[in-house]
Amino acid sequence: MRVGHGSATLAVPDGTPLGGYAARTAPSAGTLAPLRVDCVSIAAGTDRFLLVVAELVGVNADLAAEVRRRLAGIGETWLCATHTHSGPDVGSGPGGGTTPDGWLSAVADAAAAAARDAVAAEAECVASHRSGRLDGVGSRRGADTGDHRVPVDVLRLGGDRVAGVLAVVPVHPTVLPASSSVVSGDLTAWIRDELRDRLGGSAWVVVATGAAGDVSTRWTRHAQTEADGRRLAALAADQLAELVTMPGRVWTADDGIAAARATLPLPARHDDGDLLTGLRAEFTGRLAGLADDDPAGRAAVTALQGVEAAARRVGGPETVPLELAAVRLGGLTLQGIGGEPFLSLRDTAAPSVLLGYANGYAGYLPAAADFDTPGYEVLISPFRPDAAERAAGVLHELVHRITHGG
Repeated sequence: MRVGHGSATLAVPDGTPLGGYAARTAPSAGTLAPLRVDCVSIAAGTDRFLLVVAELVGVNADLAAEVRRRLAGIGETWLCATHTHSGPDVGSGPGGGTTPDGWLSAVADAAAAAARDAVAAEAECVASHRSGRLDGVGSRRGADTGDHRVPVDVLRLGGDRVAGVLAVVPVHPTVLPASSSVVSGDLTAWIRDELRDRLGGSAWVVVATGAAGDVSTRWTRHAQTEADGRRLAALAADQLAELVTMPGRVWTADDGIAAARATLPLPARHDDGDLLTGLRAEFTGRLAGLADDDPAGRAAVTALQGVEAAARRVGGPETVPLELAAVRLGGLTLQGIGGEPFLSLRDTAAPSVLLGYANGYAGYLPAAADFDTPGYEVLISPFRPDAAERAAGVLHELVHRITHGG
């Protein structure tokens, strides 16, 4: 098995509209660090898989298709977003969107450059997979339950020496607030930098975002600043570095790489007006009397935004396409969901490694039980309660197809 890594920068000029926050009004003004597009190439014989990870809030299906077109003939390609909210507005929104022409070209150019470098850098390696937990970095963001732990997956690539690490972290990389107008990869970028330092600086590191739909730093951050984001990143990197050194399940793609994708049309959701009126009053009541810096206030504010988004959904499309994908890399299987899966879907996908924000963006994908206590993520989701179960069923079928044929 051969593995390579390549990277390219994505320039964001000052004055660019930023994506991710409904409350943001200012365009970009300055850059903390250039945004990156990374590619991990995994090859065996004539088979190859290219995992492209872009520091964007989302990737629409049209952008993923353009990247695949650029890399046709090189290998099966996935395009994933880290979901930073400090990058350009690329047209992602609940129900899907269209990528502006300028970003369609710029991101595809960067992805193609990163992929070419990754293929050129391919070298024989041994790979292993470890699962673990991060303490104190992220938690369920609807309410503070006191459980500030999230599961993570780490792929270690190399031999006696670590050549590279792919970490799949299911935490919203949203430390910087809506009032911030600087360009940044936010938490995922800071974790990457910190982990690379701990590995001696010679290994490459790619941090992808997993089932982070209902997980964020809301209850673990002390402030919405770069300094506190780097504190959380250092905490994550310490734990990830320890995982890298632990024994893991060794795997290889030498017995072949197989992939499958599907677009699942799901019925769109339309909420009852009286229900929304009641929720609007409930969340307004919760907000009253809370301090501006109280995380519970942030939860109430976003819930109200979800109510208004749900009210605007009347008269929208009747179906929402959800992009789903699976790839078998010999002894390791990855699943990809083109939206924001909730953390419970990670357990449903096991033993596969689940990536969110992959090959498309349709919005939040809550599990059926999450609809019992609707917050922002559930309200803004375009899906009905059975959507996650149906998506899991299709993913299971894709995994069976690439594992057993048919």
